[in-house]
Amino acid sequence: MDLPIVLSHKTAWLYHNVARPSEPLSRASSLYDEDSLANEAEPTANLPKLGLDAKGLRASTAVGIVTDYLVSLGIPREELDHIDTLVNFDFERSTPAGFRCHVFGAPVPPCHLIEVAEGLLVVDEAMCFVQAGSWMSELEQLEYGYEICARYHLNHLSTGDYIEMGQRYTVADLIAYCNENRSRQGAIRAAAALKRVHDGARSPMETATAIMVVAKRSQGGLGYAKIELNHRVDVPSEFKYLAKSGYFEIDVYAPASGTGIEYNGSDHLDKQRSASDAERMTVLSALGFRMIVLTGTQFAHQLQLHRAMNAIALAMGLKCDRSEAFQKRQNDLREFVIRHWDGGL
Repeated sequence: MDLPIVLSHKTAWLYHNVARPSEPLSRASSLYDEDSLANEAEPTANLPKLGLDAKGLRASTAVGIVTDYLVSLGIPREELDHIDTLVNFDFERSTPAGFRCHVFGAPVPPCHLIEVAEGLLVVDEAMCFVQAGSWMSELEQLEYGYEICARYHLNHLSTGDYIEMGQRYTVADLIAYCNENRSRQGAIRAAAALKRVHDGARSPMETATAIMVVAKRSQGGLGYAKIELNHRVDVPSEFKYLAKSGYFEIDVYAPASGTGIEYNGSDHLDKQRSASDAERMTVLSALGFRMIVLTGTQFAHQLQLHRAMNAIALAMGLKCDRSEAFQKRQNDLREFVIRHWDGGL
């Protein structure tokens, strides 16, 4: 069995779903300084020893070893009917049972590979994002882009809550990878999706709110991509008597119209949090922002969210599509963005 084995495509996505919070920092990311990258490049002494280097190892045995390892990380066995792997060139392709081999078409850049066990690597999420176009829908890939560049992690294989974590990639990182690999399969589609992706979402519902705005009209969104996430607004000295905080962040902000969208989940029902929210809205309104609040209850009900999205479109100066066909598409999009989040809005 040739080593190392490189996990890619859907198998890599499954791996990142369960392992992202504990993965080493990506060398591709511009968020980290040279010292952190130098430290990352040092050999890892505690890599799991899976036995992939055993002399005369059969491919069928290797499939079992890799599958058992991925299951031990939390990937359901039923998701691993085959293992996606990556090789440099077509002449290296082999098709042993249990492996699905993909060809990169050039030497795979080592800086986009993460060593996870002895003899086992996985492509990083910049490369995985481009590969995702071969099996994800456009909306799934759009959502994946937000998640890669987010400040949280939601395991799509589990019903558990999301966890907060540092941002690991920027949209610029992913664009740079696409530009460097324009001839690779999926790069053009990935670059198109990235025009609607924005950095730093702090929760899955913040991502959901953004997608309702940026997704194409044909997908049920407002088709408006020129937004910012967590736009900082410093409170001027003449307004400091109105608020305790010296600045606020707007969840989703459209600079051209001065429209801000806030998502208030169930945690905002707390009395103290509710008072802070009211204070925020007072100050931002006084500063001239057009503020609109979305809630979990609205996301849970088609007509309530439709009316709210009409209000957002009106504030942004966009046309309100009231047709039955668009409402159907918008509801499909609503159901898509909350599909992992029922009851947890």
